[in-house]
Amino acid sequence: MYFVGLVVFIAFLVCSTMFSGTPASFVDLPSIIVIMTFSIPMLMASGLLTDFIRGFKVMGQKVNTWSLLELKKTEVALRLMTKLILLSGSLGSLIGVVSIMSNLSDVSKIGPNLAIALLTLLYSILFIFILLPVQAKVKAIILTMDKEC
Repeated sequence: MYFVGLVVFIAFLVCSTMFSGTPASFVDLPSIIVIMTFSIPMLMASGLLTDFIRGFKVMGQKVNTWSLLELKKTEVALRLMTKLILLSGSLGSLIGVVSIMSNLSDVSKIGPNLAIALLTLLYSILFIFILLPVQAKVKAIILTMDKEC
């Protein structure tokens, strides 16, 4: 169900961007790179990368095969990644604002720099939208396992 919901979410997202202009204006690879290059190394530094990946494996299975401890670590990793992505998006936006301020004399650079600043924050919010159902399912499985014990 997660993947169906994800496809529907992406379809609505594409449709909404089409109504507000060209979808190409919402595509900015450097913004995605900023978010990932700030988030993933910090997740790796915490030692929770494999636990984070396990969250997506949980979404693909109907029957739980992991222990309570593994699922609790997965929940911690998902919460951490959610925070890291939001912080990375905010940091990317601040970098974009600094870039705008340093180029105020060139009016032609203000619009593109502002777009990059806002797109970085937009992408971080969209990534969090993708992570929240994973986090909720892991938490629901943990609660079910806690009641069984």
